[in-house]
Amino acid sequence: MVSKVAIVESLGEQAVLLPKLIASALAANDRLKIRLTLLQEASAQASEPGRAPPDLESERRAAGLDDRAFDAIFSGARPLDAGHFTAPGAAALVAGMAGDLVAMLAPLEVAGGEEAASLKARLEAIVTGLPAFADDRVSHSDVLSLASARRRAGDSLHLLVMDLHRAINKLASETAVEDVDGAAAAGLEETARERVRAFMRGLNRTKSLAFGHPGLATTAGQLGARLSIQNDIGTTDAHVLVVRVEGLTATTTYTDVHRPRAKFFMSLFEGSGVVWSPLGEKRQRNLAEGEVFYLLNGVFRAADATELDRFLELLGSRIVFLIDWNKARKALQLFADKKAAIEILTNAARRDEGHRAFLELGGAELIYEAVRNAASGRIAYGVPLDKALGEEECRGFLRNVLHVACEGLKDGRSTRLIRDEIQADLSQRLDTAEREILAVALRHLGLTRMLAGMIEAAFLPDDLASVEERRALAARAKALEAKADRLTVDARRLSSRLRDAGDLLTLIDQIEAATDCFDEAAFLLSLAEGDGASRISAPLTLLASVATDSVAQMTRAIEGALLIPNGKREDAAFALKCIDAVGDAERAADTAERAAMAALLGPALSGAEARVIVLGLEIARTMEDATDRLAHAAMALRARLLQELSE
Repeated sequence: MVSKVAIVESLGEQAVLLPKLIASALAANDRLKIRLTLLQEASAQASEPGRAPPDLESERRAAGLDDRAFDAIFSGARPLDAGHFTAPGAAALVAGMAGDLVAMLAPLEVAGGEEAASLKARLEAIVTGLPAFADDRVSHSDVLSLASARRRAGDSLHLLVMDLHRAINKLASETAVEDVDGAAAAGLEETARERVRAFMRGLNRTKSLAFGHPGLATTAGQLGARLSIQNDIGTTDAHVLVVRVEGLTATTTYTDVHRPRAKFFMSLFEGSGVVWSPLGEKRQRNLAEGEVFYLLNGVFRAADATELDRFLELLGSRIVFLIDWNKARKALQLFADKKAAIEILTNAARRDEGHRAFLELGGAELIYEAVRNAASGRIAYGVPLDKALGEEECRGFLRNVLHVACEGLKDGRSTRLIRDEIQADLSQRLDTAEREILAVALRHLGLTRMLAGMIEAAFLPDDLASVEERRALAARAKALEAKADRLTVDARRLSSRLRDAGDLLTLIDQIEAATDCFDEAAFLLSLAEGDGASRISAPLTLLASVATDSVAQMTRAIEGALLIPNGKREDAAFALKCIDAVGDAERAADTAERAAMAALLGPALSGAEARVIVLGLEIARTMEDATDRLAHAAMALRARLLQELSE
């Protein structure tokens, strides 16, 4: 449906000029941006002569600068002195800037208004002050001044172009004679309308994910065979997207002041067939931070109209994910590194969820609240979240925060419910961190149980180990003990993330001490020579069996404890029962140790060498000590379980 707004009616006959004037102004905007880019590249090339110059032919031609001589402005740039360089064609390039500025102002003058008058005054001042670049001699400082985006540093060509562009977009919207699925358009042929509809299908599909943030206004116009679609993205001066469609080729020009966001934008089109300019990977090294914008050009050549529409729809659907992107990245970087934060934002965009809901609900404060409520007393003071949870688990949590926030706002859930869901997820992940420690302790006990079983087998009367076998056992025990030590280090590292991890540390330390005892017993057994081992085997057989059973019961106790967070309360009873059995084994080991001592010092070994008896007594002591250590570990596990069950 065609409709005109009041401003069009007030302009009378002059209004018919506006669509073409606006289209010409937007084309001039494209030329001015590529002129600035060429000058910046020339400045960079002169500062670093050895670098390979970029190929900007497609970008230059897309902007309407068809003279190939302009390519030499940076490929032929050479330094003259510290502050100057020569760039072939620089004078002609700057000379064209005045005409482009006048073309941008033209539709605004036709429309009239106070803004047009102030912009005209600024334009006249800028044109008067444009450097001539006589003999193609260029000053680095002049390039810096032309490209400056810092308003506090004074007016500049770049600032004027941005303000003119914004005013033109506003005028285009206000004077549009047609609404194409939400895009303010003028002068479109039917084929161009189809392209705009494709773009708007994508934009309208995801625009609700802005959750009320201003931006995403789209204008479209046609000049000859070229269709221009523009979107203001958000409210940042230099954050604009322009799509030029001519035939089956779509050229996307994207400007941004944040290099990481520009790279993120490109990543959203991986596999789509877009060929991006190299500008996304470069920064002019002689320009100060904040004084340069990044201009990207992406060319997509479609095989047919269907493929072209599919790309335009994809392009339109991705724009919402650029709004407040840098703010979201900085918020996430309080809890994860930069690479992880960008990966999380990319993941959210690819799921068509984004980050605006996360920011709408408080951003970083949303996560801080979850930490305060769900992790208070559980994370050690000063430990970052990615260290407390582990990097991958933390990424998973942050991904879920963005997911829950988006789904919650889309479904109309209360803010309190969304916050509760996030806190519950964090609490479960902290439980996972504790379970990791128990899982490591379980692996450690597997090695301990193997070692205890090997010692028990060495005492079997019907299969008594030989001297060589006992020495091999000692070597094997040392290797197992070293492997167990590495697991102890892992468990301590995990426990350092948690607050009030005393019981878990006791569990870890006591299991390690028990393993050391078994390792020492294996070593002592290897020292027995001749018939020494056979004379002490009988008194120690029962004690070795009890010690092995003690490790087995401790293993079962931790297996049961690992199942409790899944809601299996019967596993709590099983774990406590096994803990009690470890205590029983410790008492049985006391009795077995005394029986072994009585036998070793009794009449049956009265003729044995003193060293044999001493070895037997030391082996008995170390194995009984192992059961003591396991009993302490069991009590630490019991205290942890009872604390969790009472919460």
